[in-house]
Amino acid sequence: MEESRSARISSQSVERRLSDLKREVDAIKRILSQASLNRLTAEVERQETDINVIEEDLHRSI
Repeated sequence: MEESRSARISSQSVERRLSDLKREVDAIKRILSQASLNRLTAEVERQETDINVIEEDLHRSI
């Protein structure tokens, strides 16, 4: 009887730890996704600036 209770508590502890680890993985995925979006946003803004400069040069030469 005591072994069954002990096994149940141990099982619940393992399940709780797995749940905690899954939450941590999800949090890390969100952080990485956000970092990728930030880099992508910076690159798009840089390219937009380059395009604007080229457009201005083009309009001046016309």
